[in-house]
Amino acid sequence: MKKQLLIFVISLCFASAWGQEEQDSTSTYNNEEGFGGPKTVGAQLQIDNQPKFDYRIPIKVTKPWYDFKTNFSKETGIEFGINYTSLIIASTETISEENTNNASSGVFDFQAGWTFLNRKKGKNTGKIFVKINDRHSYKGPGSTPPMFHGLNESGYYGLPATGYRDYSIRMLELNYQQALLDNHLHFVVGKVDVTNYFNFHGLIVPWQHFIGYGASVIGSVNWPDQGLGGIVSIRPTEKLYIMGGLADVRGDVFRDGEFLNFGDQFQDGNFWKAVEVGYVPSFGERYFKKISIMYWNSDAYTNINGIDVASGQGIAVSAHWFFAERFIPFARFGISNGNGENAFYKADVQIGHGYRFLNYDILGISLSWNQPNIPDVKDQITAELFYRFNMTAHFELTPSMQFISNPTFNPDNNSLFYFGMRGRITL
Repeated sequence: MKKQLLIFVISLCFASAWGQEEQDSTSTYNNEEGFGGPKTVGAQLQIDNQPKFDYRIPIKVTKPWYDFKTNFSKETGIEFGINYTSLIIASTETISEENTNNASSGVFDFQAGWTFLNRKKGKNTGKIFVKINDRHSYKGPGSTPPMFHGLNESGYYGLPATGYRDYSIRMLELNYQQALLDNHLHFVVGKVDVTNYFNFHGLIVPWQHFIGYGASVIGSVNWPDQGLGGIVSIRPTEKLYIMGGLADVRGDVFRDGEFLNFGDQFQDGNFWKAVEVGYVPSFGERYFKKISIMYWNSDAYTNINGIDVASGQGIAVSAHWFFAERFIPFARFGISNGNGENAFYKADVQIGHGYRFLNYDILGISLSWNQPNIPDVKDQITAELFYRFNMTAHFELTPSMQFISNPTFNPDNNSLFYFGMRGRITL
C-alpha cells in the first residue's frame, strides 16, 4: 500500500506542477461529434480543452502549448488531447483474510479527432476518431485492479471503479463518423464503445464523475466492450431522435499484447443490437437534458473459455436534466432476463444528483437498487458520494465514498464501504 500511495502522490505532484502553469489559455475545440454522449472522444476533447477561469491556483497558463493546439487544429482539422488519471480505493471488508482490501491503477489516454470532410462548412462533416489507451495496476501484473475489486476481493457484485483495469497499450477506439442531411442524420462505424451513445447521462464519465457501477451504466444490460460495430441516429424533429446500433456481441477481450482487436464474434454473426428513442430540448443539449428508452438484444455465443453464453434482452430508461446552470439530477432503470457475460442484474434502478459550483467543482450523490442475476441472493443497495476539486483548469482531485448493502459475494458481511481518491491531469 505504501508503494501504491507513493506512485499516486508522485503522479499528482507532477500533475500539480504542470497545472500551476495553466489557467485560462486553453484551446477552443468544438465538438462536431453529432450524437454521442459526454464520454465520446469528441466530447472529451472539447471538455478538456475548453477555456476556464477562476480556479484555486490563479497561475497563468503555459500559452504556447494551447496556442499550438488551437492553430494546429485550424490548419489541419486535427484535435488531440492527452490525459492521465490515478485512482486508489480501499474497502472496509474482504471476502476472506487472504484477500486484499485495496487496489490502485493509472489510466493513460491519447485521444484525437480529424475533420477532413466539409470542415469549413461546419455541416455534413466527416471525421475520424482514435483513442489510444493504457491501463495499469500499480501493484503489478496479476494483481486485482480497482475495477474488479468487488468481484475478486471484497464481494460486491458490481464494479466499484468502472474502467480502472489492467491491460497493455491498445487502440481502444478507431471509428469514422459522418453527418448528412444538414446534421439531421449521423452514423459512426469502426471500433466503437456503445456506452458512449446509448443510455448515457450527464455524469457518466468515470474519470470525472461517479466511479461505481451504481451510478454509471445500467447493470442489467449486457454491454459489450469496445468492438466492431456501427450506429445510426436520425432526427425527424429538433427534439426527437431515433438511434439504432449493431456491434460485436462481446467486443475486445483485451488479450495482452494486442494493439488493435475488433472482437472475435462479429464475423460469426453474433451481435449486440439496440434501438433507442429519445427527447431533447435541442440536440446540442443532449449531454445535459435528455429522456430516452432503449431496447437491446444480445445473441448467444461461445466465449473464449469455451463457455456457452445465452442470449439476453431487456429495456433501459434514462433521464437527466441540467437546470439553473447548477443542478444535475438523473433517474434510470433497466430490466432484463439477466443473461450475458457483462450483465450483472435482472433489474437495476438508479437515482442521483450533481451540483456544480461556480468554481467548476462538482458534488455528486447517488443511490441504486439492483436484483442480481444469481438465484437465491439478496438484492443489493449501493450509494456513492464524491466531490471533485478543480485545483487548476487541468488538474482535479476527487475523494469519494461508496456504500454497499448485502454484497452478493460476501454474505458474512451485511455491508461494506469503499473509500477512494482520484487525481487527473489533462494536456
